[in-house]
Amino acid sequence: MCRSCRPRVPSMGLTTSRPPPVCGVLMGDERVQGRLAGLVVGLVTFVLMAAGGCTSEAGGNPTPQPTTGVSESGSEEPSSESSAPSEDETYGAPAVDTPLDATAFLTQPCAVLSQTQLAAFDVSRPGIPTTTGAVAENAGPFCTWHANPDLGSTIGVGFLTGNKNGLSDTYRGRGQFEYFEPTTVEEYPAVYASSPDLRASGDCLIVVGISDSLTFNATEQGRLDAQGSCDRALAVATAALATLTGGG
Repeated sequence: MCRSCRPRVPSMGLTTSRPPPVCGVLMGDERVQGRLAGLVVGLVTFVLMAAGGCTSEAGGNPTPQPTTGVSESGSEEPSSESSAPSEDETYGAPAVDTPLDATAFLTQPCAVLSQTQLAAFDVSRPGIPTTTGAVAENAGPFCTWHANPDLGSTIGVGFLTGNKNGLSDTYRGRGQFEYFEPTTVEEYPAVYASSPDLRASGDCLIVVGISDSLTFNATEQGRLDAQGSCDRALAVATAALATLTGGG
């Protein structure tokens, strides 16, 4: 059996069918980068599975479409009911009160962490960007950094452009995650989400909402315990958020 198999990223059309695995031999840094890609793919894949190929239902009930009114001139006007998403439409995800523009980082994801910030994570080597290929095109662009060898850690930041509804899409798939714990990062809504739950093995991932249509994730993969791996992932997310807000 191919031990390095990763699920192929499904198309962004909603589907519940699992695609065949992509097999390859990953060695060294490529193996770790493949693990990160698997985590990123999982976030989008579980959302698609939760959607069940239907965009008009939530929790088994039809999702009401925004209604419109007709003005005296005969033109349609949005009703007050469509001014904000309902809880059914957001699946309980908190709104992002102060949206951030991450456009500049979608083509340069490694720029989201500065050299000064990376030094705090014991990283001295350049990041490895992934902006093309199936994962980047369907899930989103990301960057990985390998810490100095004695630490045995790889950190990553990825922008989940494949989830068009931001954190709501992550909440939509919450039933598919073994580990799902809402939190905040510098007042921005966030959630630890992964399946399988590999925290005890040193892998932790946190998703941060930076607008109601975009999230980014921060990851730690290494030799730390469950608490340590998530503390480090949180620190990576905090550093990336500082850059996105202009304070990094």
